[in-house]
Amino acid sequence: MRLLYPILPGLLSTILLAACGKTDDATASAGDTESGSSTGTTGDQPTTDPGVSDSEPQNCTPGQSVACACKDGSDGAQVCAVDGKSFGVCECEGGGSNSVSDSVDPTSATTEVDATTTAVDMTTTGVDTTTGVDMTTTDGTTGPDTTTGANVCEDPGEEPNETEDDAVDLGDQTCQAEDSTLMGVLDGVDDVDWFVYRGIDGMGCGFENPFVSHTLMASDTVRLCVFAECDQGEPQFLCPDMAPGEDSPDGRPGCCSDGDLTFQFNCMGSQNETADFYVRLDQAPENACVDYSVTYGFGPLN
Repeated sequence: MRLLYPILPGLLSTILLAACGKTDDATASAGDTESGSSTGTTGDQPTTDPGVSDSEPQNCTPGQSVACACKDGSDGAQVCAVDGKSFGVCECEGGGSNSVSDSVDPTSATTEVDATTTAVDMTTTGVDTTTGVDMTTTDGTTGPDTTTGANVCEDPGEEPNETEDDAVDLGDQTCQAEDSTLMGVLDGVDDVDWFVYRGIDGMGCGFENPFVSHTLMASDTVRLCVFAECDQGEPQFLCPDMAPGEDSPDGRPGCCSDGDLTFQFNCMGSQNETADFYVRLDQAPENACVDYSVTYGFGPLN
C-alpha cells in the first residue's frame, strides 16, 4: 500500500524557483559565449586583409588593363600591379615594350592614351602686324613683298661712284667720234653719281676751240654739273645762261644746270685743249627713283 505524502505549498515554491534559477544561469552563460564577452572569438573577427595597409592607398585596381601608346604610334596595353600602386610596362603588338608608357601617371591610368600623332599646321601666315604687309611665301618661309609693284632703284652702272675720286671712267672722246651716252639711276635726294671722260684735241677738232656738249634726259628733275681739268694750262669757258658756275669738291671749275650744258672750251696758256671732264648727277627728289641719261660730245659744234 502506497503512502502519499502531501507537499506543502511553501516547499513547492522553493523547488520551482530553484529550477528556474538554473535555467537562467545556463541561458546567460550561453549568451555570454555568443556575444564574445567571454572567451569567444567569432564576434569581433576583423574582415580586412592583414596584408594590405590602410596607410598606402591603391592608385589602380590590381589586374586592371588600360590602353597605352607604343613607339610606332599603335595602341598597346599595360596591367595594374598586384599591390595596386602602379602599372606595368606598355606591351605592344609583336612583343617588346614601350618605355614611354612607364611615364604615364598611374592616377590617371583609367584615361585612354591617344597615340594618334596630331599634325601641326606649319603654314606661316606671315602677316606683319605692324605694316599689314603679307609676307607669306609658298614654302612657308617669309620674305619681302614682291607683289606691290614698288620701284626698286637698281643702278645699271658701276658702283660706288658717289665721290669725285670714285668717278666711273668712260674713256676717251675724240673730235672725230660720234657722241657717247652715259646712263644711271639716282635713288633719292642723297644719291650722287660721278663720271669722267677725256676730251682729246686733234686735227679733227678744227681751228677753233672745241665745244663740250651735254644733253640731259631724266624721268624726274635732277641736276647736271660738268667740271674741267686741262692737261696743260687753265680751263677757260663761259657757263650757259641760267647755269651758275661752281667748283667741284676737289676744286675743278665747272657749271651746273637742271637741263643741258654746252659751252666752248679753252685751255688758257696752251695750244692743246685736251682735258678731263667730270660729270656729276645729283639732287633727285626725296624718295624718288630717277632714271637718267646724258649724251656728251667733244669737238666742233654740230
